[in-house]
Amino acid sequence: MQVASKTKIIDKLTCFLLPIIKILFPEMRKNKQIQKEISMNMIANILGLGNAATPLGLKAMKSMQNENPKKEVLSNSMLMFIVLNTASIQIIPTTVIAIRNSLGSENPTSIIFPVWIATICAAIAGIFVAKILIKKSKI
Repeated sequence: MQVASKTKIIDKLTCFLLPIIKILFPEMRKNKQIQKEISMNMIANILGLGNAATPLGLKAMKSMQNENPKKEVLSNSMLMFIVLNTASIQIIPTTVIAIRNSLGSENPTSIIFPVWIATICAAIAGIFVAKILIKKSKI
């Protein structure tokens, strides 16, 4: 991810994810650096690179905390970020495939489609509930 961040790959993927990031993180619309950090974390999660996603997520969360006016309370963007990381949409669940392979599974990749369904459903449900709670907290 560090190599990719020094190339234009992350910039291109960030541009692809930017419309989604702007909807999910409206407080961060003007902060390009935080958008890039969120994008890098999302890309690492999507690619199933959990070990790379963790430090990227911590960096993004620290940057969002620096922008947070109420330091003792999570901002709406921080809440949404936690929801997305918990759902962890993955195209290639590398860790689970590796575990299944090491345990002698005949078809360790057979879980890919169910993982897609489960993580997408979890993300949609989490985003939906988070948006409802965010709206209720503003009332």
